[in-house]
Amino acid sequence: MKSILLVEDSKFFASMVLRRIYQEMDVNVEWAETYADAVRLMDRRPDDFFISLLDLTLPDAPSGEIVDYAVAKGIPVVVFTSNLDDDIREGILSKNVVDYVLKENTASLDAVIANIKRIHGNSGIKILVVDDSTTSRKYVADLLRVQKYDILEAKNGLEALDVLEANPDLKMLITDYNMPEMDGFSLIREVRKRHSRERLAIIGLSAYGNNILSARFIKNGANDFINKPFLSEEFYCRVQQNIEMLEYIDKIRDVAIKDYLTGLYNRRYFFETARKTHAESRRQGFELGIAMIDLDDFKQINDTYGHDLGDKVLARVAGLLKARFRESDIVARLGGEEFCVLTAYMDRDRAFAVFDALRAEIEALEIRTPDNDLARVTVSIGLCLDRLGSIDEMVNRADELLYSVKRTGKNKVYVCAAPAVH
Repeated sequence: MKSILLVEDSKFFASMVLRRIYQEMDVNVEWAETYADAVRLMDRRPDDFFISLLDLTLPDAPSGEIVDYAVAKGIPVVVFTSNLDDDIREGILSKNVVDYVLKENTASLDAVIANIKRIHGNSGIKILVVDDSTTSRKYVADLLRVQKYDILEAKNGLEALDVLEANPDLKMLITDYNMPEMDGFSLIREVRKRHSRERLAIIGLSAYGNNILSARFIKNGANDFINKPFLSEEFYCRVQQNIEMLEYIDKIRDVAIKDYLTGLYNRRYFFETARKTHAESRRQGFELGIAMIDLDDFKQINDTYGHDLGDKVLARVAGLLKARFRESDIVARLGGEEFCVLTAYMDRDRAFAVFDALRAEIEALEIRTPDNDLARVTVSIGLCLDRLGSIDEMVNRADELLYSVKRTGKNKVYVCAAPAVH
């Protein structure tokens, strides 16, 4: 991660900002107390800062010169100010800053942290701006680029559909209403055939805005609507609220389908999804495998080193599982120290080699204990490569193989791979 540039002449306020950043983030902060020192830092390391936190009035730059300098360097700016009347506010926003923060109380520090996290996360968020007016499209796109979003553009609805097809990971579409070939309403209806409100946020824009147009945008599938012309501050708030809503939905979905400790899928999700994959495998004839993986003597690790280290071991093993398998596979924690992997399209002849390599990789793990000793862990694996009549049968067969390993020495992989049942 790049560094944060903090420019603030008040040692007291700067110390509060620094303390709060270091409490919540693992990031380097460069602190300058004057305009001259800040300029030297930016000139010497122009590409090192992903955001700057700038006092509007400095002893050697009392009129916001530091803001202009940082913006010219392409560094996103959050402005600190003790005073905020309408003229100051308009002057700050006219400089294309990310946001402004009043030096009032601890809530100000909350706003600072929120801005830092937002700018750091925005670079991975794709937004498509659709407008037949080059001037209007560029204005909206440039506002979003200030906030470091990844911006794509289209000049009409048909072009927008092509862009969306090529970029299925888009998080937001911002579209004008009045466009040739395909207007905003028609575009939204087409998009909603393939992308739900919970996966892709849509904001409608129009210079002919009224209550009826706003309602029609929403009824056609938009999440929000903004009248042109708009204040940049309102625009940023609407965009951020819609992005945050998608993130909240993702978090809720993750809570429902993922294990809190390891981040792997949970038991319920595994069986729901694996049954569908099993049915698809029967129809299409592709290979399917189930591996049951159990940590050997895990109770001894908990009893010897404590549950904190036990949790660390589970997380490390889960990390190896996530790194080794593909998106077409399903990796889950079924409970305790037991994991399960469903493999699709994996060649039978190499399946044993893949899981034995995993076993060896886990055996080689070095995990430090609180006393700086090394704790080691091994796993036993039962691997069923027969596509039996159901996923439950395959899991039970892999489980039988797993416990055969346990009875005969542990730290091995046992496989059954009779001809597939059609």
